[in-house]
Formats: sequence, structure tokens, C-alpha cells
Amino acid sequence: MSTGNDRHRLRFGGFLTTVSAFLMVGLVVVGASRAAFFDTTGNPGNTFAAGDVILTDDDSDTAMFEVTNMAPGDSVIHCIEVTYEGSLTPADINLYVGAGDLGGTGLAQYLDLEVELGTGGSFADCAGFSGSTVFDGDLAEFAADHTNFGSGTGDWVANATDESRTYRFTITLQDENDAQGLTASVGFTWEAQNQ
Repeated sequence: MSTGNDRHRLRFGGFLTTVSAFLMVGLVVVGASRAAFFDTTGNPGNTFAAGDVILTDDDSDTAMFEVTNMAPGDSVIHCIEVTYEGSLTPADINLYVGAGDLGGTGLAQYLDLEVELGTGGSFADCAGFSGSTVFDGDLAEFAADHTNFGSGTGDWVANATDESRTYRFTITLQDENDAQGLTASVGFTWEAQNQ
């Protein structure tokens, strides 16, 4: 027959068993977490910068042609050096006449235009120029056929930064009586796009 002391001992023994179990679990968890090895690696300081497409010329914001009083057969010749200074290479460079950049009263159809692409010469002087023809027609035709980068002409691919090419323009007034008193104005545009 169990007594009050026996019951008390059983309860106390059960209590000690429960406490002991919690302590054992705690020690195992603490022991397991302290036993882990670790290491890290990283890749800090990542940065990004975009390249650029830069095109310049040597005209010092001066028009190539300011010609008055032309007579049939008169020709004017001028050169301009264009330089690709962008960091993105290769880049395609095309020449065109943008929308609204051909004006006047109709003389453009009577002005023969030859455009050559090469090297040597400068805006001040075509001496030393050597190149090949990229357009031969009249100014009105050039403006109609070459209106943006996609339809532009030039056949120049810049493969390095600070690469230059010279364009030589020869404009001749046709021997056409209907050209009398007419005028023409034009703006030429060079555009570069990286490949």
C-alpha cells in the first residue's frame, strides 16, 4: 500500500525526469549549433558604365558652300573631315539630308553633286585628298534618296576611336536655261550608330 510519501516521491521523480529530458534536449541543441563550421565569399564593388557614340567634324560651325552668281558649268569643291570619337566600335557612319534640310526655289535639280569618301585634306583645304565616289547625281536626287541613317550613304565603318575620314563634295551647275535665278540650300547630316 502506497503512502503519501511514496506518492510525493513518484511525483518528484516524474518532475526530475521531465526536467532532465528538457536539459538533455537543450544541451544537444546548444552543442549541435556550436559545432557548425562556416565560411563566406563575396564579390563587392560591382560598377557599370555605358559606352558612347560621338561624331565630330572640322567645320567650326561654318557652311561648306556659300556660292552666289553661278554660271552654267561652274564647279565648287569643298572637303570636310569627320571623326568618330565614340568608345563603342565598330560603328557605321552614314551621310544623308534630313527632312526639311533641302530648301530653295528649285535649283537643287540642276546642281550635279559628286560625293567622295577617303582620307587626306580638311575643311580648309582638299590638298592630299584620295578617295572613291559614294554618290554621283544631282542634289535633289541625293536629298530624295538619302533621308535618314537607314538610307544614308558613305560605306564607312569606324573600327577604332578617333578614326577619321574626309568627304569631298563637288557641285556643278548644269547648262540648263531653266536654272536661271533659282536658289538652293541644303544641310548635310552624318550619323553614327554602333553595331
